[in-house]
Amino acid sequence: MARERFTGTMIDSGPYRVPPTRALIAFESAARQGSISRAAEELHTAQPAISRYISSLEKHLAVKLFERTRTGVSLTEAGRRYREAVLIGLGALQEAGAEVLALAGAGPPEVTIACPDEVSHLFAMQRYDALRVALGEEVGIRNLAHADAHAPPQSGPAADVLLTRDAESAAPRQRAVIAREAVAAFCSPGYAAAHADVLDGPVAGWGVLTFLSLAESDDDGPTWERWFEAAGRPLSAPRYEAVGSHAHALKEAVAGRGLVLGWRHLIGRYVATGTLVMQGSNFVETGRHLHAVLTAKGREKPHARAFYEATEVKR
Repeated sequence: MARERFTGTMIDSGPYRVPPTRALIAFESAARQGSISRAAEELHTAQPAISRYISSLEKHLAVKLFERTRTGVSLTEAGRRYREAVLIGLGALQEAGAEVLALAGAGPPEVTIACPDEVSHLFAMQRYDALRVALGEEVGIRNLAHADAHAPPQSGPAADVLLTRDAESAAPRQRAVIAREAVAAFCSPGYAAAHADVLDGPVAGWGVLTFLSLAESDDDGPTWERWFEAAGRPLSAPRYEAVGSHAHALKEAVAGRGLVLGWRHLIGRYVATGTLVMQGSNFVETGRHLHAVLTAKGREKPHARAFYEATEVKR
């Protein structure tokens, strides 16, 4: 039997030339956080270790996974495609482990939720402690995040609860509104100070500013055009800078690149820390909502229904 040979952190023999899970987890964390240092904090390890894992992955795949920027890192196209596969693979391993525990009659009760990355990072994870209190400390909360905000989650059938904007197909008693979607203009304190003379005036004069806009926006989702309809429109044509995701737009705004359209239920952490400040008077309601939807699997679990009830917006 051939002995396993390692090159850096890579296993270079056997039927599967697959990187160790610790390298894949480090890569996924850095991609989600947009930062090597924040990934190190999340995984309770040193920043150089995360960098080594990513460097080994790039060498193993012979592609560049990240572009380094002044504010952190962003995925290349190859990195984005690889991350989608990594999410599926890690999710499958996690699900299999849970199934084995269930078959053995072991393991604590658990609620599994599936949602887009930005909802996971900016909404669900920010409410983790409150949900643990609502459900009970003995109940685990497992998060299956997926990369494409507009596509059904790959892990949907394995989840107990889906967090989604598209809940029309679910029966009314199987879905709950957990956030009423509303948006407002935000920017960094530095950008606000540099453009105070314009931002303190009416929106009609904002055409000289830079508006961070999603390159591929949901037709029914919030856009600057819809915000202008409610808040007023610049007299001169707005200058847009296209970005790949809402999370990316927030990072660019924090770096002082321009104005971002912040969703009320996703912007809280940035407002609380003062890294983004609201411009204009109020949030603009879009008429859409973020829902918690019970899956067929979740409807059979009391703890999943408790999660659903704990997150529901009380009317």
